[in-house]
Amino acid sequence: MKQSIGSIMAAVDRDDRPREVAAKAVALARLSGAEVELFHCDAERAYSRQHQYDPRAAVRAREFCLDESRRFLDSLWTSLEVKDVKASMSVACESPLYAGIVHAVERDHPDLVVRGSRKTHGAANGRAETASGLDANDWELVRACPSPLLLTHGRAWKAHPAIAAAIDLSSAESAELTRTILRTAAAVARSAGGELEIVHAGAFNCASPQEEESRRAALEDRARSAGVEAGAIHVICGEPATVLPQFALQRDFDLIVLGALTHRKALTALVGTLTGKLIETLDCDCLLVKPSAGSK
Repeated sequence: MKQSIGSIMAAVDRDDRPREVAAKAVALARLSGAEVELFHCDAERAYSRQHQYDPRAAVRAREFCLDESRRFLDSLWTSLEVKDVKASMSVACESPLYAGIVHAVERDHPDLVVRGSRKTHGAANGRAETASGLDANDWELVRACPSPLLLTHGRAWKAHPAIAAAIDLSSAESAELTRTILRTAAAVARSAGGELEIVHAGAFNCASPQEEESRRAALEDRARSAGVEAGAIHVICGEPATVLPQFALQRDFDLIVLGALTHRKALTALVGTLTGKLIETLDCDCLLVKPSAGSK
């Protein structure tokens, strides 16, 4: 992620609190001086259009889909009554949904993508959700989105927000990913006038002060390497999927920055559970980042 945010894409749905997602993008744009792009992809109509065998009818259906989406975005932007942020709008009629969003990101190259997160289990709006609360489109978007992805509940940040960088100290973790997490969290904290905190959770020997100090020193070293200064560094003993959400709730974080993808197949379920808990159980936004292309 760039040290400054120049463009933000708000990928909104009709049925997932679009006003809250757009409002969060606007709030971040005001902090960073960025431009906002409202984007809507009508995947349901696109899916139906795939089964239209009359070419002329298919073209008319697509045009209707795009026109309806434009009217939806116009109404949404009007409802926000924003006068101080430059905005554009774009629409798509493509299925599956995540592909439509990814293609728009690849076309427009926003510095940040904002998307609403869900807290409910079970099937919703025809989509089967996983145990973590993220549906298949969400997970595919996390995997494929070229830009940093902010999943928001819509809650407004504090005047001086608490921004956390969640760091994995395992030897298999990419050094570039660690730097990206730290620098991204620091950039957001700086833009928002907030404070950066570094958090690490691990199932180490809780009775060993030496182990805790060793991990703290490693976090300090990684922060220095990334050129980042943190207001606080926290080393938490326990399984990350359990203790990190609890700690984040205690600290009342406004945003947690963490890696979007795991580096080990064995941790796929763990990362999914951790991300899911942060999204479902906390009134806290999550910013998912990846290392730059070609980094190790």
